[in-house]
Amino acid sequence: MIILDRQHPIRNPDGPAITQEVDKTIVVADFEFRRDLEKHSAYVRRDGPSAYPTARWAFDEIVCGSWVVIRFPAGEVEKPEVGRFHSLCQPDMDEIDIADHFFRQVLERHVDGNGDPARFVTWGGDYKDNEVLRRVAMCWGVTVPPQLRNTTENCPLRLDLCQDCYTDEIKGLHLSEYAFAQGLPGKAIPARQVTRHVLAGDWKRVEEQCAGDVLLTAILAVRRLATCGEIGQTGKACTRAVIDRFCERTPTDYTRMWAQWRKENLGHREILTCRGR
Repeated sequence: MIILDRQHPIRNPDGPAITQEVDKTIVVADFEFRRDLEKHSAYVRRDGPSAYPTARWAFDEIVCGSWVVIRFPAGEVEKPEVGRFHSLCQPDMDEIDIADHFFRQVLERHVDGNGDPARFVTWGGDYKDNEVLRRVAMCWGVTVPPQLRNTTENCPLRLDLCQDCYTDEIKGLHLSEYAFAQGLPGKAIPARQVTRHVLAGDWKRVEEQCAGDVLLTAILAVRRLATCGEIGQTGKACTRAVIDRFCERTPTDYTRMWAQWRKENLGHREILTCRGR
């Protein structure tokens, strides 16, 4: 367990970080999917023995998208500005609605202090999410936002944290695996159970899982950026701010668990609130 409030820390986790010259902004997002087995079956019938027998991500349909926008102000500012956790989900929105809103109202709208597009942060996005977003755009006939136009892994407008810690020996880590290794709580439900809730149309559970993955990814992202000296706020201050914002959602067992974890691990410097979405 990592104790951030130990009595005699090696270095003060609340101390000043680097001097940040320009405002920086990130968009952290996650998506949940439903695999279109009927469309895959039609492809297999058409291509016969030449067809790939197992449905892969090309047949994944977006059923939920969640994101949060985090701005790191320049200068001596203690904590970042964390926006609300937003979600669009079935049955109210289909995948074109979700992708369209995410493209136009999120990725294309938010910029850094120098006018560059906000950095798009995911966990495993380079392996599936980003390709599915591009597939939707191809079917829809539109140009994707700048963050998705460069398909190389080292695109400066994107940060895939799973790819960032990938090694040939262990390959990619799981999000929950890396979170637990840092002493953080895990997902709302085990990852393998999400498909069952999607097929059952339990959209509240699907949405909370998606938003919870955004929370975990956001915490790991701000810690990574602070550790690498890319932002002017400490990882501890950023973690506090992200969790506090998440706990403003409508209370559930999952938000209450995070509120308790925050209280036990990060102190009482800010008051947790639950004002709803």
